[in-house]
Amino acid sequence: MASDPIRERSAFDDALRLYLSTTKSIVLGVSVAVLVLMVAINGLEIAGRGLFQRSFTWVQEVSIIAAMWVYFAAYAVIAKDDEYIRVDILAGVLSASARRAMTVFAHLATIVFHATVLWFAYETWKFLGLFRTSILDWPESLFVVPIVISAADILITELIHLRWVLAGREHLRLRNEPPEIA
Repeated sequence: MASDPIRERSAFDDALRLYLSTTKSIVLGVSVAVLVLMVAINGLEIAGRGLFQRSFTWVQEVSIIAAMWVYFAAYAVIAKDDEYIRVDILAGVLSASARRAMTVFAHLATIVFHATVLWFAYETWKFLGLFRTSILDWPESLFVVPIVISAADILITELIHLRWVLAGREHLRLRNEPPEIA
């Protein structure tokens, strides 16, 4: 008799799923808000140039910071859903144990990569704190904040996914796929 995946879920697994779903909602909300901000200020810039021959010098700095938030937040959403690009044709010809090993290796590689990104982003953040932007006079470290936050969040997300793969609980992921039919 096969075990029921729902009964295998622990309170800790539920807390991890809550973390993933809550942070996904936050990341999506921030991404949408920042994208709306980018469209609004760039629309203002276009209107200002087209109608009044006036340019707003601060638009480029704000747009670059906003783009960093959108880009790295989008990557965090991809990680939450475990929707990375895969070579399914290769995975399809492998045995179940080989696919599992490949999945574990992929999660470990992603963890190492994002731990490295987090470390270098943090060091860059500290260094850039010494400098100011040329127009708004903001700390240049603001350009790196989305990388630090996203890398930390993706690292936590990947550790959760790895835990579930190693425990044989891949079904606990947030992926948007239909339930399996027994």
